Amino acid sequence: MTIKHANTLFLLQIILLACSLLLYPQIVVDWRTYSFDDGTYSHAYLMPFIIITLLWQQRNNVQLRFNLLFLATTLGLALVLAVSITSQLISLTRLLFPMYVILLFCSLVKPSKGLIVPLALLWFISPVWGSLIGPLQYIAVVITTFFMQLTHIPVYVEGNFVQIPQGVFEIAEGCSGLRYFIVSLALSTLLCHLQLRKVKNMLLVTLCAIFGAILVNGIRIVMIILIGYYSDMQSSIVKDHNMFGWFLYIPFIMALFYLVGKLEPQPADDNNAYKPQQLSTRSSIVVMFMVVACSGLSLRALTNQHPLFSYTPITITPEASSMQPSAYIAAYSNKTLQHLTVNDHEIINIRFEFNGQHEANRPDYYLNEVIPKGWNKVNSDLTATSRLVRLTNLAGEHAILQYWYEANGNSTGSLAVYKRYRIHQAFKLNAYSAMQWQFVLCQTTLCTDEATILTMLATKNHSGQ
Repeated sequence: MTIKHANTLFLLQIILLACSLLLYPQIVVDWRTYSFDDGTYSHAYLMPFIIITLLWQQRNNVQLRFNLLFLATTLGLALVLAVSITSQLISLTRLLFPMYVILLFCSLVKPSKGLIVPLALLWFISPVWGSLIGPLQYIAVVITTFFMQLTHIPVYVEGNFVQIPQGVFEIAEGCSGLRYFIVSLALSTLLCHLQLRKVKNMLLVTLCAIFGAILVNGIRIVMIILIGYYSDMQSSIVKDHNMFGWFLYIPFIMALFYLVGKLEPQPADDNNAYKPQQLSTRSSIVVMFMVVACSGLSLRALTNQHPLFSYTPITITPEASSMQPSAYIAAYSNKTLQHLTVNDHEIINIRFEFNGQHEANRPDYYLNEVIPKGWNKVNSDLTATSRLVRLTNLAGEHAILQYWYEANGNSTGSLAVYKRYRIHQAFKLNAYSAMQWQFVLCQTTLCTDEATILTMLATKNHSGQ
C-alpha cells in the first residue's frame, strides 16, 4: 500500500479510529448510555469533532511505520480488555480502552505528540470520572462553609446539607462540579497542546484550570444560597440552577484563555511539507487481522452474546416495592419470585439471574439497591455463606434481609470475593452471575429466630450446589 497524499493518510486514521470503536460494541453502548446523555458528560458531543480536527492539522507530520512491539502490546491489552469486559469490570474497561486505541495507532504510525494528544481526548468521552464525585462534593461543602461564614447569615452545615433560616440546601452529587472539572481539564489539555511549549507553563495552566473550576463551583453554590436567602426561596434559580453555573464558568474560561495568551505567543505553524510514504500491504493485513481476532466483537461471538452488532443504549427499568429490593434491573435479566413459609415465618425469596450481556446486567450495578425502600440498615454481618442485614422502618417494624452472590460456581456474601470469582470466570468466557435475595419480617426486635432460619436456608442452598 502506497500513501501518496496527506489527505489519504488522514482518511486512513479516521477509518482506523472508527474500526477500533466498531470492534468494541460494549464500549459504544457504554458511551451512548452514560456519556452522550446531555448531562455531566454533555461535552462528549464536541470531542469527536475536536479529535478529528486535531488529526487533520497534524496530517503532514504523521509518519507511517509498522511496529511489532506496539502490535504485541496492543494485543496484550486487548486480552486484558476481554477479561475486564467479560467479568464486567466496567471502570477498568473505560480506563483502558483509550490506551488500546493509542497503541493500535502506534502499531502503524510513529508515535508523536500530534497523534497521542488527540487520541488521549477519548478519556474525556469515557465516563471514567465518576470516582471523583465524592471528593469534589466534599470540597464543595468545605468551600461553601468557608464563604458562608464570612456573611452575616446564620448557617448550619451537617454532612452535605446547608441550612439557613429560609430553608435547607443539599449539595448533592450533581453539585460536585464534576462537569466543570472535566471541561476545564479537557480545555487545559487542548491549550497546552496547541499553544504552549514550556512544561512549567503547561503545569501552571492545568493547575489554574482545575482549581479555578473547583472554586467557580463553590462560588456558584454560595450565590444560589444567597439568592435563596434574599428572595425567601422564591427565585427560580433556587429550583433550576443548571444554566446559572455556566454564566459564572464562561468568564473564568475567558480569563484562562487570556492567561495562556500572555504566557507564550501564538506558535508558528510547524506543519512540514508532506513526503510520500509507503506501508506494506502485508503489515496492514497482519495488524487488522490480529486486532479483529482479539476484539470485543469476537468476544461477543465466543460468549454467545447476541445480537452481535447491537449498539443500542442500555434500557434500565425501575422495580420498587416496600417488601422487595428497589433494584434497577437490565431488560435481559431473569427474576424468579417465591414465597416460602418456614416455622410460621413468611419469607420472600427472589433470585436474580444475570447473563452479562450489558454493563448493567450484573448484581453489583450501582443502581441495584438491595435494601427495600422505606427501610434503614441497622447493622450487617458477613457469614460463611451470605450477608445478613438487620433493618427497621419508621413504623417501628424490624426485618432481616439475607443475600448472596453467585459466580464461577461459588457463592459469597462479600462483594470483593464475588468480583474475584467473576474475574476467574472470565477466563472461561462466561459472564453469568446471580444474586439470591431473601426477606422476612421479625416477630421480635432481636430477630434471633429469623436470622437462624435464613442462615439455615443459605447453608442448605449452598450444600446442594
